[in-house]
Amino acid sequence: MKLAIRCFLAFALSTVLHKPLWAQDDVVDATDPTKIYTYAGAGLKYTDYTNGESMMEVRATGNIGLSEVDMLLFEFGYGWHDGDLVPGSNSDLTDLRFRWFHMNDMKYDVEKGYRGMGIQVDLQLAGNLKGTDGQNVLVAGFMPVFALGGNWDLYLTTAAVASWDKKWENYNGAGAALSGQFIYSPDHWWQGAQIQIIPEYKYFLTGSLQNEGSGGVDINIGGNLSNTVVWDVTYQKNVDVDLNSHRSGVDTGLENDWNIFANLTMYF
Repeated sequence: MKLAIRCFLAFALSTVLHKPLWAQDDVVDATDPTKIYTYAGAGLKYTDYTNGESMMEVRATGNIGLSEVDMLLFEFGYGWHDGDLVPGSNSDLTDLRFRWFHMNDMKYDVEKGYRGMGIQVDLQLAGNLKGTDGQNVLVAGFMPVFALGGNWDLYLTTAAVASWDKKWENYNGAGAALSGQFIYSPDHWWQGAQIQIIPEYKYFLTGSLQNEGSGGVDINIGGNLSNTVVWDVTYQKNVDVDLNSHRSGVDTGLENDWNIFANLTMYF
């Protein structure tokens, strides 16, 4: 909780002191995850577990544009678990996430073909609420970007992944991660219209998770309510090991089957 509050206060201070890297009378382009912005968002998330229980969660997101080519994202949440089949608190902090992104030279005017490359390091820390108190997961890799034509773009992340139990108690293995972020941005639907299809999978090559995989598919739809306010809704279906609840040598009884997240974001 203290860490989450500190992150929020640091973000609030930065938005006051931070000079925007874009003209504030322009329309935010939220369809491109490589563009450097400072923003804050909040939303509601519902998670359905395979044992019939569920969780309702409030999540907050902040992103700080550190420079014209770097940004830092953080997320945290607080959830309420519905069900008593699994012991533990039914209300507490959920997972905490940090991501640093660096953009190399990006050719936004390319209509079809390779546009450029990004580098990112993504750290997810286990929460306190049951179902979210599984793994600390570190992912680091590259994001080549391709314009596919017809308003479709592909952000292809290839990375290395490593996983530990909560509080770094057990090292559970390392492997490879692959994610394809397909984004369709039609210019004739509504302002800032976007549809995203994001299959992703992690496969472990060492440790107690060796030969195990974890992944899912996200489907996202969103748009602009104004020049600086963006809405989006994400549905996620999970497959194989749920790293949010997995703990080495323990049957937690909870696996994230699917979830849906509705979010509003304001850009500064």
